Amino acid sequence: MKKKLLCCALLAGMSMAQSVMAQDYDDRFYVTAGAGVGFFDEDRDAADDLYGMIGFGRFITPNISIDAELWHSNPDLNTPGVAGSGLSSEVVERNWEITTLSVVGRYHFISEGRSWNPYLALGVGASEHHDGTRTQPQALGFNKSRVGTNLGLMVGAGIQKDLGYASLRAEIGAKFDMDDEGLSNDYYTDGYAGFSFLFPIGAEAAPAPEPVVVPEKTCADLDDDGDGVNNCNDKCPGSAPGEAIGADGCPVPAPEPEPVPEPKPFRG
Repeated sequence: MKKKLLCCALLAGMSMAQSVMAQDYDDRFYVTAGAGVGFFDEDRDAADDLYGMIGFGRFITPNISIDAELWHSNPDLNTPGVAGSGLSSEVVERNWEITTLSVVGRYHFISEGRSWNPYLALGVGASEHHDGTRTQPQALGFNKSRVGTNLGLMVGAGIQKDLGYASLRAEIGAKFDMDDEGLSNDYYTDGYAGFSFLFPIGAEAAPAPEPVVVPEKTCADLDDDGDGVNNCNDKCPGSAPGEAIGADGCPVPAPEPEPVPEPKPFRG
């Protein structure tokens, strides 16, 4: 049953990641790398320890990012194995190794002009464990680690800050390991607190140019007969080429010739 639930959850996460459309925000893919401290369920009998994380993601809307993340931790068990007996006994390290592959969605509360923004996180995935808990008497030697894979869930909250090229996330939350084959519980609840860096892949897309609005032409912009007077003011459309035209677009009558004075006889 758990395997079916796990497959459905992973397929749902992958389908969400495929629904990506170009928008007016930075939708480049990015890689992540981070670390933090895991606070493990007391029923594990494991010490708090560091974890590492790498991932790959993208914003699919201005407020929602989807990441595929691989987490790994290897905490020491508080009850180690003992290799011998008496004063010369040597303590043998026993661990509970946990590797989790999850699809994590984050909703970012974006505010205009702010370089940092809070977010909420919700994830689902597969958690593989190598449980070295000692389950048999020491006289029988060490039992093999219990190995298995089961459904893993996580919820968290954090802040993402823009550092220019890269971004920084600081996050706290809880991880739910649906491991029902352990000795103490049907599932484990572990806490975590850590940070990660986001490094975009490729150059940022240039913003789309503003559309060019072509103004609509009016009669003031047109001169159908080419006489130099626009259609609005032309009262005589259809002027002949080369014809003398007035300001109203109408032909100007030619001026009458001046009279020639009569010659006067010369008188000496």
